[in-house]
Amino acid sequence: MKTVYPLLLSALLSTAFADDVILKGGARIQAPVLKQADDATVVDLGFDVLRIPKNEILASYEDTAVEGTVPTNTNSLYAVQMPGRITTAEAAKLYAPSVVLVKTAAGLGSGFFINKEGYLITNFHVIAGEKKISVTQFLQENQVLRRVVHKEVEIVASAPFHDLVVLKINNFDTEITPVIFAPEEKLSIGEAVFAIGNPLGLERTVTEGVLSQTHRNFGGILYLQVDAAVNPGNSGGPLFNARGQVIGVINMGVPTMEGLNFAIPARHSKYMLDHIDAFAYDATNPESGFVYPDAPRRPGKFTSDYKDQNDLDLP
Repeated sequence: MKTVYPLLLSALLSTAFADDVILKGGARIQAPVLKQADDATVVDLGFDVLRIPKNEILASYEDTAVEGTVPTNTNSLYAVQMPGRITTAEAAKLYAPSVVLVKTAAGLGSGFFINKEGYLITNFHVIAGEKKISVTQFLQENQVLRRVVHKEVEIVASAPFHDLVVLKINNFDTEITPVIFAPEEKLSIGEAVFAIGNPLGLERTVTEGVLSQTHRNFGGILYLQVDAAVNPGNSGGPLFNARGQVIGVINMGVPTMEGLNFAIPARHSKYMLDHIDAFAYDATNPESGFVYPDAPRRPGKFTSDYKDQNDLDLP
């Protein structure tokens, strides 16, 4: 039996692929994946086989280099991959199904799925102060774009300072296409970028441009500056690079200027997901996002220390 086992393991390895699995707490396991079950991922450590429960995996990095891809590992909160460069048209066709319309009684915005379990990211200001949230998914069926409205939506985690929130749709039976992130943030001024969103509710609107600046400081947060057009309704939508990786989350622009728009770097989204327990939504916490009151005025101070909202508009 001892002589047969290595042969069996060798056969399994021939069909496995290299993968980095990131666990809760930040631990990383680099090993070929042997099997992905609904409740666990099995990896080969060389000297032993390890079964990792699904709820212990935060992310996985698949060592792929294909021209356009979507995550195959469904046992992680989000996926990071390194695909080859593709055209905007190819990437838009591949990842447009990932983008959804997020709607509340106060307005609407965009969002994007990060895994097949129904988790998605959008801007905090899109749902701030709202309990009733709906998520509209757009499914291409031949030449028809079918709208599927999900009304069972829960707030999983929120980070108001970085204007980010994680939502989850429940009791769904539709196919979900998640996005991918880059393993490391390597951004260059002038590189091609494109955004997909729902400006004014116009679904799957694609705009293209370049990364104008990688470090633009507003209120102590560094934003990505892009010249790709964004408008009200684009908030919470993904900003992609030429590989189809999400590098940012669109969140604001200057309404009186053309081509002056901003996105939250993807590293903040990944940090929130890596420490999602620390950002867990709690309706009883006044800073959780559901109730977020303004700070009391300083005695004798009647003007705000912050920029006028007319200067920076949240799309």
